[in-house]
Amino acid sequence: MIPFTFRNRNKQVNFNLIDYPLFYYKNKNAQQDNIRYCVRILFWAGMVGHGTNYKEAFLKLKESFEIYKSNNTILPKPWEKKELEFASTDRLLEYESFAVDFFDKILAMNFYNGFFSDESCLDLFYCDYDDDKKKKIEQDIVNKVKATYGVDIQKVYNLPLPDLFKYIIDNRKA
Repeated sequence: MIPFTFRNRNKQVNFNLIDYPLFYYKNKNAQQDNIRYCVRILFWAGMVGHGTNYKEAFLKLKESFEIYKSNNTILPKPWEKKELEFASTDRLLEYESFAVDFFDKILAMNFYNGFFSDESCLDLFYCDYDDDKKKKIEQDIVNKVKATYGVDIQKVYNLPLPDLFKYIIDNRKA
């Protein structure tokens, strides 16, 4: 059976989630209950919802789909393959040498051992922790930055990394 005909393809331009083929599956290797059930759009890399059951996973997928739809004027057609898109790194790489130093001294990480984009921020590094643990981690990072670069980043902690790096560079004490 062919789910889409040429006639259907030409008729519809404004797609909704129900227009896409969905695949429901259970992630047997999931170590967390909140990602054990999954629903994804076939042929669309990265468009997936996770949950503690299929209904929750579908609702998460729907939320992601609606966010994508509101931020993009063109949606991929349901029968076409949608490749995974990575966020830009252009602005972040303007601060590459500082980023290498920051990751090493502040985060004890190698900048080159991960993918970080212009939209990455420090809070995303520790999203698996509860609020109390996240606050302690945030305060530790703020204290390390103050001790290392002489800059208080408390008020700008959640800026994207390129903006945070610019702030530190512009405000550090010589």
